[in-house]
Amino acid sequence: MAVFMEYIRKKLGWCPNAGTIEPVRRTSAEAGYGDAWKGRSPEPDPGPEPAGTAGGDRNGYQDNMLLILIALAWLLPVVYDREFLPILILLSAVAVYYDAQSIRAGDRFEKETLFGDIVTWQPLTWGAATLVGGIIIMAIYLFHRKEIYRANVGGEASA
Repeated sequence: MAVFMEYIRKKLGWCPNAGTIEPVRRTSAEAGYGDAWKGRSPEPDPGPEPAGTAGGDRNGYQDNMLLILIALAWLLPVVYDREFLPILILLSAVAVYYDAQSIRAGDRFEKETLFGDIVTWQPLTWGAATLVGGIIIMAIYLFHRKEIYRANVGGEASA
């Protein structure tokens, strides 16, 4: 095993005192063995994704991991201490407000209906509702965020 590890280190250049490695002569049966692990792909690799599409679809939508982490932080007052609850409510409301601005919530709708379709809600409404409703409104926002984005950016507006 030590000889094998030393060979790998020499091949990768991790061993500074190692000399050069001479190529091993192979028979015709062994000649293609080194490339056998690669397999054969029917088409070439399309390359890396364009910048800004990781974690989202090709339309430009991306998940907001900060909102998900803040929603998970709501477990802290339940388990540890309730002193953090007002700070967490305020932080959630501000984060939802700025996120709703970034996905242009309610931009394509003229009339905002509070008890109607939530895709018409403006960012200020989302922030105020999160301030009043806490984690329940924040969860509703997180679950419907993609729908809100598509209705306001994708052109599905009908109000």
